[in-house]
Amino acid sequence: MKCYRCGSELSELSYCNQCGAEVGAYKKIIIMSNTYYNMGLQKVQIRDLSGAAELLKRSVGLYKKNIEARNLLGLVYYEMGEVVNALKEWVISKNLEPEGNLADKYIRDVQSNQNRFEALNQSIRKYNVALNYANTGKVDMAIIQLKKVININEKFVKGYQLLGLLYLYKEEYDKARRILSKALDIDGYNTLTIKYLEETKELAGITAKELKKEQAREKKKEERQALSGNDVIIPKSTYKEVNYSFFTFLYVVIGILIGAAMVFFLVTPARVKDARTEQSDSLKSYMEDIAKLNITNSDLEKQIESLTSEKESLSARVTELENQNAVDNTAVYNTLLDAVTLYLNNDRTGCADKLTEITSTEGLSAQYVNVYNTLTTQTYPEAATTHINNGGRLANSGQWEAALTELLLGEKMSPNDVYCLYNIGKCYYELNGQQIEENSKKYFEKVIEIAPNSEHAGWARSRLN
Repeated sequence: MKCYRCGSELSELSYCNQCGAEVGAYKKIIIMSNTYYNMGLQKVQIRDLSGAAELLKRSVGLYKKNIEARNLLGLVYYEMGEVVNALKEWVISKNLEPEGNLADKYIRDVQSNQNRFEALNQSIRKYNVALNYANTGKVDMAIIQLKKVININEKFVKGYQLLGLLYLYKEEYDKARRILSKALDIDGYNTLTIKYLEETKELAGITAKELKKEQAREKKKEERQALSGNDVIIPKSTYKEVNYSFFTFLYVVIGILIGAAMVFFLVTPARVKDARTEQSDSLKSYMEDIAKLNITNSDLEKQIESLTSEKESLSARVTELENQNAVDNTAVYNTLLDAVTLYLNNDRTGCADKLTEITSTEGLSAQYVNVYNTLTTQTYPEAATTHINNGGRLANSGQWEAALTELLLGEKMSPNDVYCLYNIGKCYYELNGQQIEENSKKYFEKVIEIAPNSEHAGWARSRLN
C-alpha cells in the first residue's frame, strides 16, 4: 500500500515514514474498498450482475484508484449490455493507471469492431427513444423500438426489463414472462426482474409448480436430438390393457380441477384487479424515475449553457472596457474570461491556476463576482490537491525551487493545508542553506498555530529551535 501524498510504501504505522502524513483512516478506506471488491467478485461468480455492480460502485466510491474493482465493474456493465457505462469505467481506469492496465485491452477489444460498436451505440439511442415513447404513453411504439434494441444488443438487461414491463402493462402475460426470463438468464438475481416476473406469474395465474414443469419440458425439448438415418422407429402397439386405478385417479384430478375453476372464477377477479392496480403504480413509479433522470440531464445542460452565456457576456464586457480604456478592470475581466474558457474545455486545474491571478474582485459587478466564486468552488479543491501532492513529491526528491512553485499555487487554493504550509517552510529552509530566514520562520510558525498537536508542528518546532 502506498502513501496518498508522496507515493512511498507504507509501514504498519498510522503515519507515513517519508512525508509524515496521517494514513490510519486512509488504510481503513482501502481495506473496506477491497472488501467490497471481493464481495462483488463473489457475486459475479454466481452471475448476480446487478448485485455485483452495486458492491463494485461502493468499492470505487470509497477509493477511486481501486483499478481491479473499476475494471471488473466495466466488465459487469458490458455483460449487462451497458457498453457506454463499461467504456466510461475503463477510460477512467486507464487515466488513473496508464501503464500495464487491462482496461486498455478491454477498450481496444470493444472498439476493434467498429460496426458492432456502432450497432451497440445505436441500440442505446433506440432504448432512449423507447423510454420517451413509454413516458408519453406511446406503448406500441416503445415495444417496436425495444424489440429492435434486444435484437441488436442481446445482453441489454434494461431493454428486456422495460419490454417485459410494457407487455405486463398490455396484459400480454405470456410474452412478458418469456422476455423477463431472458433477462434473468443474463442477470440471475436482478431484484427488479424477479419482481416483474413474480407479478407476471401472479397476474397470469401460473403457479410455481406449473412454471417448473414448463421449464423442464422446454429444456427436454432443446436437448432432444434429431433422428439420423440409422435410427430405428418401432411402432407402438395399439393394444392397451384396461387400468382401472388410472380412471380412479383421473376422476380425482377432474374433481380437483373443477374446484380450482370455481375458486378461479369467484376469487381471482378481485385479486387480478388489485394486482393490475399495483402494476400500474409500479409503471408510474418507473416513469417518474425516468423523468427525474431527464431533469438531471437538463440541469447539467442548463449549467453549461449558463457558463457559455457568461463567457459571451464577459467577452462583450472586455470589449466595452477596452473601448473605455479601463485598463485595470480589463485585465481582471480578461483573466476571468480565460478561466471560464478553460472550465468549459474541462481543464479544471488550468482554470484554477488562472483564477489565482485575480487578487481582488473589487470593481467587478455582482454577476461576475458570482461567476468567480462558482468557479473557485468547483475547481480549487481538486487543483489544490494536485499542486500540493506534486510539490510534496518534488520536495522529497530535492527539487526545492520547482516544489516551491507548486506548493505556493496550492496554498492560494487551500491556505490552511498544514502539509502544504510545512513543505513551503521546508523549501525556503533548504534554499537558504538549511538556515531559518523570514519566510521559513513565517510558515513554520503558521503550522504551529493551525495544528499545534500535529507531527508537522513538532517538526516545525525542531527546525525553529
